[in-house]
Amino acid sequence: MTTTVAFLGLGRMGTAMAGHLAAAGHPLTVWNRSPAAAEAFAAAHGARSAPTPAAAVAGAQVVVTMLADDRALLETYRREDGVLAGLEPGALAIDMSTVSPSTVQQVHDWVREREGSFVDAPVSGSVASAQAAGLTIMAAGPAADVDRAREVLDVLGARVLHLGPTGAGAAMKLSVNTIVHSLNQAVSEALVLAERAGIARERAYEVFANSAVAAPFVQYRRAAYERPGEVPVTFALELAAKDLRLALELAGRVGAPLPQTTTNLAVLDAAVAAGLGQDDESAVAVHLRTATPPTR
Repeated sequence: MTTTVAFLGLGRMGTAMAGHLAAAGHPLTVWNRSPAAAEAFAAAHGARSAPTPAAAVAGAQVVVTMLADDRALLETYRREDGVLAGLEPGALAIDMSTVSPSTVQQVHDWVREREGSFVDAPVSGSVASAQAAGLTIMAAGPAADVDRAREVLDVLGARVLHLGPTGAGAAMKLSVNTIVHSLNQAVSEALVLAERAGIARERAYEVFANSAVAAPFVQYRRAAYERPGEVPVTFALELAAKDLRLALELAGRVGAPLPQTTTNLAVLDAAVAAGLGQDDESAVAVHLRTATPPTR
């Protein structure tokens, strides 16, 4: 029999991922904080839409959460009609959000109290990777639980890497995102520098895309940098700031110096304060175009 799955959180990544589970034939129930998104997904994919997290997870063998931040994840679990109110004994809960290891541990403890199993399994990759099931999944938890989760995780990503005990997946995702957001800062600064030096934006970016810095990030984010405001948001700037805040909190607990991350967060916070929080992360370049350069 095919495993029954509840999927909670239909943002850009979550929608693509849940679509793969529906296509693979898993009986699927979805929930989203904006009910219209869940209803539209259910109608398009032959899934069931649930009005509450508790209703979504009732009877599900596997529960997947893909939510925006720590507060959303904790609230979805502990609200009166939340996951914990409907989770079945023996169910496997998989969280794929970008949250702190301490939040992951809290959810793990709640699930175990309900006689369930828990795996944290955040992902790395673009929305296009999610649409193509090409994500890298960073799984953590007991080996037996990770193995059980592979039936679902293998549908969602190209590779599943088991990194260690609960929380290791969350810590690895924050480590990856410190690099991603550092790349964003570097590309934004360099692009503005080239523009101020009189080089056309598209011409400068063509050099980036065909030079020693032509990393995948530089390639797949090209349109966002060249035509800010004209392409869909793929990663909101305020979520990038959230990621770096979590990374610095983790760094404080484990004693890791992150000077570049500290600087990058300060720039992101300034861009958010300037009203760009809902814009794509590449809007850091937009912010820098209007920022006053320091005097020397």
